[in-house]
Amino acid sequence: MKARKDYVRLGRTGKRFFFNGFIAQALPVHDRIGMVGITVTKRLGGSVLRHRAKRRLKETVRLWGKENSKPFAYDIVLIARSRIFDLDFTELRREWSVMLAKLENNQDWTYEEVLH
Repeated sequence: MKARKDYVRLGRTGKRFFFNGFIAQALPVHDRIGMVGITVTKRLGGSVLRHRAKRRLKETVRLWGKENSKPFAYDIVLIARSRIFDLDFTELRREWSVMLAKLENNQDWTYEEVLH
């Protein structure tokens, strides 16, 4: 995800899921494969820490995509939290998997409901 309008759209209409390492904002898509965007605020620290957080989240998503052939049908923005550095990488990957399972199991989520 690269366009600011996509991040803003998810911030306004997406559902939020809170985890130790990140906050996820997600919105279902029906006409294409979902996209992932990563946001790290300056509140997290200097540029070295922000880039480290981004790399950890990118690698988590990359490894999941390598292991799973099924693409997800959601646009997702991951917002790094300061606790991302306290987590072991396997714990971070587990949180990503739990988040995707929550998205798939959210039965009351309809596309029309999200738009309004």
